[in-house]
Amino acid sequence: MPPPFPAFSLIVARLTAAVASTTLRNISSVITDHRSNPKEFVLAPRIVPPALEAIEQETMTDKVYQQLREALMSGRFAPGQALSLRSVAEAVGSSTMPVRAALTRLRAERALADGPNRALVVPPMTIEMLDELRDVRIALEGCVAERAATRMSVSQIAEVRRICEAMNAHVEAGRSRAYLQSNFAFHSAIYAHGASENTLAIIRNLWMRIGPFLNMIALDVPHMRRSMDAHRAIVDALERRDGAGARAGIALDIGGAAHDLAETLAAERARLGPRRLANE
Repeated sequence: MPPPFPAFSLIVARLTAAVASTTLRNISSVITDHRSNPKEFVLAPRIVPPALEAIEQETMTDKVYQQLREALMSGRFAPGQALSLRSVAEAVGSSTMPVRAALTRLRAERALADGPNRALVVPPMTIEMLDELRDVRIALEGCVAERAATRMSVSQIAEVRRICEAMNAHVEAGRSRAYLQSNFAFHSAIYAHGASENTLAIIRNLWMRIGPFLNMIALDVPHMRRSMDAHRAIVDALERRDGAGARAGIALDIGGAAHDLAETLAAERARLGPRRLANE
């Protein structure tokens, strides 16, 4: 009885010779030559693609949200500033749909509040709210800084020192906006190494509430210099791997800013009078 595939051994021999010559053209011709003959069977090699990693696609809504969130945290929006769909869409170069979704999310997180003419505004701050934010931030951010002191590498601490020196240069030059952005970068560089993503999300939410009000004291040179003393104390503690010292420096920084801001808010409300306060 003849073998079921009479040409199989011949094909294998030809394929082996083709592989030895390392020319794909020869392999292709061997397979092609036998496709026209139904009596001959060719087993084509299975081609397996290389392993691929999934690509995360960031939506436009996510990008708009992150940009607005960072602007709030770094003090680029002022208290009471209105954010309309059209103005934000024009600024970020987007349609209104992702902007609406991003603003709605920020409103749900209480970073924005309803304002006139269907716009959303940066909400006002009361002394009571400021005191509560101060206490929560000192407890949470102090704990995170304490953990970071023993987790950060030498190069990571050196980067925090570099940011601190840049902040001091901004203070001496009177660059308040650049100072606020560096202040945000300073704290972020520390907290990234002392907290989980869940804890960082809570901290970001707190910063969205307090960030716009730091504008009110950023032009106060005495405040900025006191703040720099606290920042240098934090960096010194990190370099010593002194967790308690880092926590104390955070408390000094947040507490000092809250004190100066409370005085500024009280003076502003006294100037505006009871009628304006009632409208808030």
